[in-house]
Amino acid sequence: MTSKSQIDRLGDRLKEDQEKQEDLRMLDEFRRSFSPAYEMVIAVIRDKLGLQPTGWPKSTSAISEKLKRESIRLTQIQVIAGCRLILSDSLEQDRVVSDLIRVLPAAKVVDRRISPSHG
Repeated sequence: MTSKSQIDRLGDRLKEDQEKQEDLRMLDEFRRSFSPAYEMVIAVIRDKLGLQPTGWPKSTSAISEKLKRESIRLTQIQVIAGCRLILSDSLEQDRVVSDLIRVLPAAKVVDRRISPSHG
């Protein structure tokens, strides 16, 4: 098991282009640790809501580039693996959010219509 501080030190090496082959393996291992949750969410969206999400886990190069571009720690990156649903309007968005909360009760909702961000 890798600690949070070890992950952040890895991120520091990646930011400074000082990573070694072992670091790339460690980053890939960290990235893959999100796969079970990602696969579960995709399955729930498809099986219980009948929707077809798009998206995939972030590549190791995309993670490295994000670290270099932003002043953020590796453990602070919020989306290592994510999916997207394309919906027609805000009423459908609200309905799908309600459905997601029903089937994924531990989910945290951040309404980017109210609190926009970039990236």
